[in-house]
Amino acid sequence: MKKLVTAFAACALAGLAFAQVESVNIVGYQTLSLPTGYKMATSTFVPVGSDGTSLRLGDIVPTNFDGANGDTVQFFNLNGSGSVSTTAWYFAGYGWFDLNTNESLDDMLIPAGTGMFVNPTLAGAEFLVAGEVLQEASTLVLPTGYTVAGNSSPVEITLGQIVPNASFDGANGDTVQFFDPTGSGIVTTTAWFFAGYGWFDINTNESLDAMVINPGDAFFVNATQANAQLSFPAVL
Repeated sequence: MKKLVTAFAACALAGLAFAQVESVNIVGYQTLSLPTGYKMATSTFVPVGSDGTSLRLGDIVPTNFDGANGDTVQFFNLNGSGSVSTTAWYFAGYGWFDLNTNESLDDMLIPAGTGMFVNPTLAGAEFLVAGEVLQEASTLVLPTGYTVAGNSSPVEITLGQIVPNASFDGANGDTVQFFDPTGSGIVTTTAWFFAGYGWFDINTNESLDAMVINPGDAFFVNATQANAQLSFPAVL
């Protein structure tokens, strides 16, 4: 179960004294549990003081997740080809490194809302993520083809709160797929979206608008049209 360990508002007391203060930055950290096997995941915080458009790989600190055991995270090419652009592994006390070049990847930036393919081999693996809460609504531009997207916020959202633009349409075969949460790598749910109606299970036609997406959970996306986008809700 994902749990928000702590979060606090910077200058919250000062905000009470000035009526013109419209928002405050909220920073904190959160532990995301990982199954043994396969999972699609994303960070739930953006770097403190950033513009909120990107996540930073170095802000994810694993436990029971070790490069010496072959544990990795993989990122897809943003061209939609479905090929892997970067494979990273983590070594405690040293950080994240490119599996192929051994270059440090701690400063690697990932568009907010973008996910990664995670392969933990040890029971009890976790990601400790830290930073600033992305409070505003955000939009992820999808490549034509395949990518991974997810809930880059520290609170639960529903699938119905993720709204595609007109270029992402079930009539074109555009879909999102969710893995079995036990780590088997099996797709358990495939959903498509119809404007004005919402998200539906491609096999049963049941509405999936109420389907909960936990903090840090991600899903596989197949967009067939150029300029497809997914809009994620503001969380505060």
